[in-house]
Amino acid sequence: MHSSTLSRSCSISGCKHLSRALCICCNQYVCIDHLKDHSNNQNDTQLTSLTTELNILSDRIHYTPLVDSFFLTTLEKWRTDAYRTIDRFYETQRRHFEQFIHENRDKQRKEIDYLRLKITNLIHEQNITQEDIIQIKNTIHIIENDLNDLQHLQCNIRPLIIDENLTTFQSNKTKQDILPLSRPYRTLNISDDSYCWMTTNEKYLLVHHKPDLYLLDRQLTIIERIPWIHGRIYSMCWSSTINRFIIITNNIIFTLDENLLAIERCDLIHSNNIYRNWRSGTCSNTNLFLSTNELGSSIYEFTLLPSIQLVKEWSSPITCRKDESIDDLCYKNDKFAIIIFHQSTNETHFDLRSSTTFDVIWSIEIGHSVPRRTTGCCGLNNDEWLITDEYDFRLYHISANGHLVKSDKYDPAPYNALLFGRDILAIRTTQGVNLHKLM
Repeated sequence: MHSSTLSRSCSISGCKHLSRALCICCNQYVCIDHLKDHSNNQNDTQLTSLTTELNILSDRIHYTPLVDSFFLTTLEKWRTDAYRTIDRFYETQRRHFEQFIHENRDKQRKEIDYLRLKITNLIHEQNITQEDIIQIKNTIHIIENDLNDLQHLQCNIRPLIIDENLTTFQSNKTKQDILPLSRPYRTLNISDDSYCWMTTNEKYLLVHHKPDLYLLDRQLTIIERIPWIHGRIYSMCWSSTINRFIIITNNIIFTLDENLLAIERCDLIHSNNIYRNWRSGTCSNTNLFLSTNELGSSIYEFTLLPSIQLVKEWSSPITCRKDESIDDLCYKNDKFAIIIFHQSTNETHFDLRSSTTFDVIWSIEIGHSVPRRTTGCCGLNNDEWLITDEYDFRLYHISANGHLVKSDKYDPAPYNALLFGRDILAIRTTQGVNLHKLM
């Protein structure tokens, strides 16, 4: 290296001296006389470039407006939902109070009417005794005390306390390779023949644990439970429009409030009285979408307010081919994610489509499966997707533009998954429910 340097002339224009050094910044050979100047010039150039970069960053800090970040959007949604929850609680408690007052006043009126009738009869019969008078006085005294008690009712209600650690800040930057998942931090064992689908309203998780429906928090603690006697559950979803869970059975739709207090049946009447077997369902901001359990599956769109009414039907070959069926359907950001099973080849593909035109945005082959096995999809952060494959014991992480980021084995076999908030992934398996933290 030394002899090679000596054999070269200085690269500086007009200099006839032999080089004595090689500049690692610009890869030029320079002599001793020009080495220091050249080094200073190179340092000055780099420092000037760094100063320019700092100035650009400073301008961005001072002049770039704060965008409406996901955190602010989520916080605004939380506030709206919280107000709605408080309003529902208020209305429910007010209704209970008014019913309580009405029942007591009705009871008092009936007792007063009874006493009037009794006094009238006693006057008419002229057969009154001192015991009758004492009994009437005692009854009047009891009614008077009850009325006084109603006028002095007290309301013992605890202040609403908000956990200051309820929110956390984190970047909305795309995180690649969520697979392999970290070990589940909570597990709920369900080893019986409970129905495998689950859903969330971001606050609670709704699962079937035979013979009940469980409402679970992020530690899988049971918040509420209610008996389920309405047959096999094919799918479940949450509607923020009506603030109720939607439970899909073979041909009947049920809605359930988030406190599991009231189940309502919704009988769907289709055009021409066509009978349908439902397979899966999902909700947009305003509507409900149901797919049918048949070859050449159709998708029906229903309004949610003021009632559930049929709006539109998409049928084969728009939805899928005649020899294909829809295994799962998921709505997110004006798009449908659809898992489609091809019966003759046992192949499965995952389509992302426009929710308005039904045009295919992109499609990706998933692999082979078998009929009656469960393949599900759920939306992840940043418009990415996760596919669960019970048959192959596998998870597939799909990017926002339809590329396979990574696949990984998952044991026990995964039925379906969903994002529980932004940082928790809930997976329903053949043995229960697992909760994983997303890093």
